[in-house]
Amino acid sequence: MEIRLQRDQIQAQEEKTESLLLNILPASVASELRSTGSVQPMQFDDVTVCFTDFAGFTVSSETIEARDVVAQLDRYFTEFDGIIARYGLEKLKTIGDSYMFVSGLPQATNSHAVDAVLAALEILEKAKEIAARPGGLAWRLRIGLHSGPVVAGVVGVRKFAFDIWGDTVNLASRMESSGAPDRVNLSARTYALVRDFIECEPRGAVRTKDGRDLEMYFAQGMRLQNGHDASSEEFLPAYERQYAMAFDGPPRALPQNGMRDSLLPAAYRRMVHPS
Repeated sequence: MEIRLQRDQIQAQEEKTESLLLNILPASVASELRSTGSVQPMQFDDVTVCFTDFAGFTVSSETIEARDVVAQLDRYFTEFDGIIARYGLEKLKTIGDSYMFVSGLPQATNSHAVDAVLAALEILEKAKEIAARPGGLAWRLRIGLHSGPVVAGVVGVRKFAFDIWGDTVNLASRMESSGAPDRVNLSARTYALVRDFIECEPRGAVRTKDGRDLEMYFAQGMRLQNGHDASSEEFLPAYERQYAMAFDGPPRALPQNGMRDSLLPAAYRRMVHPS
C-alpha cells in the first residue's frame, strides 16, 4: 500500500511538472528538452509575429491602485490566451502591458498570416468588449503584425524561455508602435499574404521610430474573393471553403459568435442588421 501511494505521488508530481513545462514551451520543444537536456536553435523561413500594446497605459496606471492594474491586465491577457489557443498559435511572452504571439511555428503552416490576423482582429474586439464592461478601464489596444523569417530557441538554464529573434521581430514591433489605437496594423509583407482573406485599408508609407518609411495597411475584417456571390448567411461557409482551397484544410478557428458581426465586411453587417 505504501509503495503504491509513493508511486501515485511521484506520478502526480510528474504530471504537474509536465503541465508547468507546457505552459512555458511548445510541446515539441518541451519533448526535445526532456529527452536531450537542450534544444537546438531552429530556423523558420516564414512566420507572422504580432505585438499588442495599450495606448496610454503608463499614464493610466499611475492613477489607479497597483492591484487593479494587475487584475485588469490579467483579465485582458487571460482572454487573449484563450483566443490564441483556439487558433493554435504560440504565445511567446508578455512584457508589461505588451502581449506577443507568433503564428507558423514550431509547426510551419502556409496559413500563418491569415490565422494571425484573424486572431488579432478577434483580440481587438475582445479588448473593446472588456473596456466597455462595468468597472473597465478605457485602455485602447494597438496591434501590429509582420511576416518573415526568424530564428527560435530556448535561452537560460534556471528560468529558461522559448523566444524568437531576427529583423522580422523588430519590424513587427514597429508595426505596433506605428499603428493606432483600436486598429490592427499590417506590414506590406503580411498584407500580401492575407489580401484575399482580409479587407484592408492602405495607409501609404508611414515613418517608423527608426526613420524608415514603410508601406502599411489597417486590417478591417474578413474578405471573400468573390464576396458578391454569397448572401450574409452564406458568408462564413464560403469563407471556410475559400480557406480550405487555399491551404488544403479547414480553418483552425473562426471568430466566435459574439465577434463575427464586427469582423464581417460592412455590406454583410448591413444585411444582418439593416438600419
